[in-house]
Parts: sequence; C-alpha cells; structure tokens
Amino acid sequence: MNVYNIYDFQKSNPDTFQQFPLKDNLFLYYNCPQREQILKLYSVHIQINFTISGNKLYRHGNNTWFADESKGLFLKKAAFQVELSPDYSGFEVLVFYLMEDYLRSIFDEYSRYLNLADLPKLNTKVMEEFFINEYIRDCYLSIIPYFEKKGRLPEQIIENKFKELIFNMLSHPQNKHILTYVMNITNGYQMPIWQVMEDNYIYDLKIEDFANISHRSLSTFNRDFKDYYDTTPARWLTERRLDKAKYMLETTNKTIGEIAYDTGFINASHFSRLFKEKYGKNPARFHNFSFQTNK
Repeated sequence: MNVYNIYDFQKSNPDTFQQFPLKDNLFLYYNCPQREQILKLYSVHIQINFTISGNKLYRHGNNTWFADESKGLFLKKAAFQVELSPDYSGFEVLVFYLMEDYLRSIFDEYSRYLNLADLPKLNTKVMEEFFINEYIRDCYLSIIPYFEKKGRLPEQIIENKFKELIFNMLSHPQNKHILTYVMNITNGYQMPIWQVMEDNYIYDLKIEDFANISHRSLSTFNRDFKDYYDTTPARWLTERRLDKAKYMLETTNKTIGEIAYDTGFINASHFSRLFKEKYGKNPARFHNFSFQTNK
C-alpha cells in the first residue's frame, strides 16, 4: 500500500479540501472523502486537528487515537495510519498545517503570558490529544465561515483569530504537554535520528521523506544517519524491517501479506525474497516451523 504525503495531496486538491494560506501555513476545512478502510499517510508539517462531526481512528505502531469533537488532536511530523471506525458516518474536520518557525513566533509573542512552570517531560509519541473548552471551541468555530467567503480576505483578520485559538490552547492547564512540545521546538529541539527512524521505519517512505520528517536537508540527514548508525539508511531499513518481520513470524499468527504490510515492505513477494536471502527460509516455512516449535 502506498504512503501518501497528505499535505501535498490536500493542497493540490482545493475543490475537495477548502483551504486558504496564512503566510507559509495552510488552513483546511472539509468533509473527509476517504472511502478506503485504511490509508497510510505522512506529513512533514505539524497538524492541529479539530473534529467538527463524525470520528476517525489514527494509528501509529501500537498506539491508537480516536478523533471526535470532544478533543483536539496534535500531530507531529511523522507517518501514520488512518482508519474508518466501525460506526463511521462522515468526518468533518478543521485542520491547521503549521510551519515550525511560525509556531515559534507565536510562542515568542505570548510566552510571557503563559505558565511555563512545572511542565511535563517531552512526549515522544507522534500524536497527542488535547483538551477543548468553550473558549477554544468558539475560537476554531469562528474561523469556519471564512472558508465560504468569496474573494481575498485581509490576512490579519484570520491571523488574529488563529493566534487567539493557539493562545487559549497553550494557556489551558490541561494542555501543558502541548506547551512543552512548542517550547522545545522554540528552543531549537530537533528530533534525534534514531527516533525518526524507529517511529517511521514500518512505513514505505523514501529516504527524502525521512529527511523531511526529521527537518533536515537530505545531505544533513545522511551525514547524521551515518554518524549514528554507521551504515546507510537503505541498508538499515531493510535489516530493521526484517528483524521486526522475524519477530512477528515467531510471535503472531498473522499472514505473510499482513506482516509484509505491517513492516513497510512494498509487497509480500518482495518481502519473501529478502527474508529468504537473510534467513535461508521463505517466511511461510519459517512461520510454520516457529509455531510447531513453540507448541
């Protein structure tokens, strides 16, 4: 299954995804057109999502988030999976794609009004839910009508509303985990190479995609990767995926196709060929032998 760059896809389809830019950021409001049960996506920009109606499941590794109108969802730069929930009946959502520099500028502008004491440790999960109260809800709902207006709008009007929204989010005591993340990127935090790779190796991404997610140029990414792993990204990805697949063959009853899908291989035949080259047995024989041995 392909992994889609969700930002590029949505930006290039304005008829489906109502949108307007703010500086280098992008705001979207739409009814989700997803029909596939599962989609694999990745984003090289931070997302803040507010569900207006409906629900959807987000997955990353063993973690699951349920998006609905009772809470917001903060998505960091990463690959992830979205699924239609069993009671899916449409998903209306407001999405803000934010550049780190812009989020940093908002924090700098309002930091003296924020309570920066007793912040929690930085959470390394790729998504985090956050609390919504009536002030936060009123802020984001007030932005929606502007998507319907014809012609150009004064940028300052939308920006002021958005800044008010961000301030209300960050100032609420139940959203200190989001404040921690924003403060860290303001202080120059850059995700370690190992975290970028461990978070995303199960997705069939290009090396350029890993570099973008890590907020590095391709040359800097390759240099940092070599310094940390002392090998190439392509070689490391193959070995890491095969190790994960071997573990799943030994410990689960998933099919070969499911395991190939879950570990980032292009397809089952490609996975089987690489697995046999490394372990001397095709995955099906290895799978059967492991279960017979463990009985």
